[in-house]
Amino acid sequence: MLLPTLSYRQSNLENLSIELTGLFQDTLFIIGNGFDLMHNVKSSYYNFRDTISPQHIIRFTLEQYIHKTDIWGDFENNLAYLDREMMMGVLDDWLQNFNVLDEDDDDFSAADFFMAQDTATEPIYVLTQELPKQFRKWINTLRAGDIVRPLKSLISPEAYYINFNYTEFLETIYGVPKESITYIHGDRRNKREQLVLGHGRNEDEVFEEWYQANIDKPEYKPIRYGRKGRKYRNDNPVYLAYFLKDESEGNWKSQMRYDAIDNTSGLIEEYYSNSAKKTSDVIKKYRSIFDGFAHIHRIVVIGHSLSDVDYPYFKEIIKNTHNLSWSFGWFDSRSLKSIKTFVEKMSIPEDRISVFHTSGGV
Repeated sequence: MLLPTLSYRQSNLENLSIELTGLFQDTLFIIGNGFDLMHNVKSSYYNFRDTISPQHIIRFTLEQYIHKTDIWGDFENNLAYLDREMMMGVLDDWLQNFNVLDEDDDDFSAADFFMAQDTATEPIYVLTQELPKQFRKWINTLRAGDIVRPLKSLISPEAYYINFNYTEFLETIYGVPKESITYIHGDRRNKREQLVLGHGRNEDEVFEEWYQANIDKPEYKPIRYGRKGRKYRNDNPVYLAYFLKDESEGNWKSQMRYDAIDNTSGLIEEYYSNSAKKTSDVIKKYRSIFDGFAHIHRIVVIGHSLSDVDYPYFKEIIKNTHNLSWSFGWFDSRSLKSIKTFVEKMSIPEDRISVFHTSGGV
């Protein structure tokens, strides 16, 4: 395993435990999924995938409508890349299948009109309604394997914890009091609380990335050419919804179709906001917790991927603290690279950092 060269101070569990002796009340632990994995919990997103049949509507939707090389490797953030073209591209077919007539026709059916749009955008319903329920069912099945305590010298009931996991293994394996733990994305034991799941991508940036990648495609140009070379104004729903400069010049064909394309594109764009992880809402919910970290002098990060989706939480912690020292657990070269990126993004002085190797990772 080729590891990147880092200038951070090297430590180990034993030395770190000695350093923290008597200082746990000023220490905050950040716990991520690697913590569960090192305790033999099958909690990776690949494990989640393997509990779903390839033919199941949830897995089918994820793997067919999100075009990423490895959707499960960065599962939550990849939710920001649901394919607009696939949904908008079948709208005309569903309008025809439901025999939707012009809105001034006496036999026009509003029910069929909206059903055609809902069917075209069914992946949105699957990912915003069915996926969270399936995800919760899976989370509820997670169990620790043979009880091992690789962190028994480090985990202290006197410290404070922000747990990004939904599981209670800090309590059941190490005896950490529940009141010392903030389950930042939800506690699976609380059946009334919705688990926080979603992407952390900037919606405008993701849209602009998609827009620039598609704007020069022939199918999205104002003029198209038929089989015999005849020119016609582009009537592609994707073009009309996203690339048409002047809607008065659009080849809408009917008022009904104009309204259907407009409504459907609205449903699609709402998805990217609705599927986002609302970190600002979470921070607001736990405002008193974050404000209470002013006395913290040391942060120990164990098993957290340090994905940028969670950067807002770290920024909030840093904002409320002073002269922090950081200790990062690492498992492989990928986690070391994440630490390096995180340290640079957060402008943490290198003399305030140490790293230590753990026996499990994300």
